[in-house]
Amino acid sequence: MDIQLLAMDLDGTSLQADHLSFTPRLHQALAEAHAKGVAIVPTTGRQHFLLPPPVQTGAAWENLCILCNGGEIRRIATGELLRGHYIPPEVAQAVVELAGEYHFPVELSAQGHMYLTQESWDMEQPYREFIGYHLDVVLGKRGVVVDDLVRTAHTPELNIDKINLPHIPDPLRDLVCARLDALPLNHFWSGPHTIEIAHTQSTKGNALREVCGLLGIDPAHVMAIGDSGNDLSMLQAAGFSVAMGNAAPHIQAAADAVTLPYDQDGAAIAIERYILNK
Repeated sequence: MDIQLLAMDLDGTSLQADHLSFTPRLHQALAEAHAKGVAIVPTTGRQHFLLPPPVQTGAAWENLCILCNGGEIRRIATGELLRGHYIPPEVAQAVVELAGEYHFPVELSAQGHMYLTQESWDMEQPYREFIGYHLDVVLGKRGVVVDDLVRTAHTPELNIDKINLPHIPDPLRDLVCARLDALPLNHFWSGPHTIEIAHTQSTKGNALREVCGLLGIDPAHVMAIGDSGNDLSMLQAAGFSVAMGNAAPHIQAAADAVTLPYDQDGAAIAIERYILNK
C-alpha cells in the first residue's frame, strides 16, 4: 500500500483520555512513518490555539495541520494561515437566534477566543460530566463573555472559524439538526451532545483535498484515521480509511478497516500495519 500522507484526527483517535498526550508507541510510529517519507497532518475540530502538546514538540514530521473541521489549514509551528473559510455574520446570527429560541448554549470561535454570553456560560455548568474539559481548559483560558453575541458576530474583521453548541438536550436533537440543515452551513456531531458548525466549504474531507493540492499528493495515496461524525468526510476522501474501535457503528461501517480503540493504541497499530507494514 503506497501511503504518502496520513490524515490523523486528535480527540478520540490519537490523543489519550487526558486530551493532552500520545502514547510512546504512537510517537514512535509517527517518527518511523515520517522517516519513510509520509507526510503527517493532524486533522481536528480544534483551533490552532488548542493544538495539544504532542503535535508541538518540534518533531521532524510537524508541518501542516487541518483545523476547525476544515475551516483552516495552518503551519503548526508558526500558525501561518494557508487556507481559510469563515462563517458569514448573518449565518452566525441565525444560529445564535436559534439557540436563544430553544434555550441552549452557543459559542462563537474567532481570533483565538470563544465568545459567549453569561447566560450560555451558566447553562453549560450542569453538563460538566460531558464537557468538563471544554469548560475548564477551553473556556477557562479562552472564553470571553459578551453582552450581545449577535453584535459580536457582526464585528468587522472578526473571522468566525467555528460555532460550538456544546450541549443539545436529547429531545431537541432532531429538531435542531433539521433547523441547521435549512441554513447555509456545515454541522457535525463531535460528541454525544455537541454540535460543531462551520462554513459550507469547511469539512475535513475538503481540507484534506486542499492539503493534497498544496503538497502535490494524490488523495488515492492518503490514509485517514478518525472516530467521529466530523471525520466522516475525511474517511471518504482518503484512498484508505481506518475507523477507531471506539467509533460509532456507522463510522466503522464507512471505513476500509477498523483498528483498536484510542486507549488501546489503535492509532499506532493502524500506522504500523498499513504504513510501516509491520
